[in-house]
Amino acid sequence: MEKIINEVEKAYKVLINGGVILYPTDTIWGLGCDATNNNAINKINSLKERENTTPMLSLINSSDMLNGFLHEKPENIDDLLKKFKNPTTIVYDNPKNISELLISNKNKVAFRIVNHNFCNMLIDKIKKPIVSTSANIHNEKHPVNFKEIDERILKGVDYIVNLPNEPVSKLPSSIVTINNKGDIKKLR
Repeated sequence: MEKIINEVEKAYKVLINGGVILYPTDTIWGLGCDATNNNAINKINSLKERENTTPMLSLINSSDMLNGFLHEKPENIDDLLKKFKNPTTIVYDNPKNISELLISNKNKVAFRIVNHNFCNMLIDKIKKPIVSTSANIHNEKHPVNFKEIDERILKGVDYIVNLPNEPVSKLPSSIVTINNKGDIKKLR
């Protein structure tokens, strides 16, 4: 646990200074930054060699955190969240207090409530969502383990979280959309 706490401190310092981290999540290794910092988000897009026309998802650590980033939470969101057994990213309507680079042209934003010790502790510390996008160059295969991460990614980040033995899935999260009435539609 002490190692995780030390890594949280190091990653936190990078994030609050506008940096990009490479970190383990509850799914695959991800690139992350403060979800309210346009410059950091642009740095991720540049590192991934992609346009910033496709918004990325952000990790949060509770449904309560949605209150600060959505104008209106969907009805019965806590009951709906219990239906998902695997990591699931949810696309919500009408976001606020988050970078416009993460908001789609339909005024939607994607959040996943993460179930991962390191991520939850880091989110607790920064008190903001953290961008999470696969640690690969755009249109290339996402790495299923740390050893598969492209050298350009490794060299381009400001900090690599030193938890390579952290268990992660080999698959990205499912993606669903939920409107304010609680209607669910699966996207991936």
